[in-house]
Formats: sequence, C-alpha cells, structure tokens
Amino acid sequence: MDVKALRELAQNYSVDQLNGFITELENTGKCGCSNKEDAGDIMSDLLQAVEVRQAVDAGQSIQEAVREFSKRVRAVLS
Repeated sequence: MDVKALRELAQNYSVDQLNGFITELENTGKCGCSNKEDAGDIMSDLLQAVEVRQAVDAGQSIQEAVREFSKRVRAVLS
C-alpha cells in the first residue's frame, strides 16, 4: 500500500473522478492521474483512494480516514 499516493488521490479527486479513472484504466490500460507503470498498482491505489475519499466525504479528516483504512488492511493481513 502506497500511503502517499493514497493520500494524494483522496485529497485531490472526488469519488466520481476516481471512479472515472478506474473506468479509464479498465478500458485503456492507462490512467492520467498516476505516473506508475503497473496497472495493478494503479488500480489498487485508485480503489483504496475511493474508500478513503468516501470516509472524508462522510466527515472524517484525511489523516483519520487513512489511519482507519490502514488499520483495516493490517487486520486483514495479520
């Protein structure tokens, strides 16, 4: 998980914009919002950013949303 990329995407784009990037990536294999080359990494970042952005839109701060998302991911992995 690239926390820096996750935070930047969630801060700079709305859920609708992130979903548009996901659709673009699925259709073309490329995405204008990331410099990464691996489509899998880009898709992971986008999907994670959607989760975080939804929490921000619900009233959490970006730091709190990223922290809670990271805790959920660690809980699944452990």
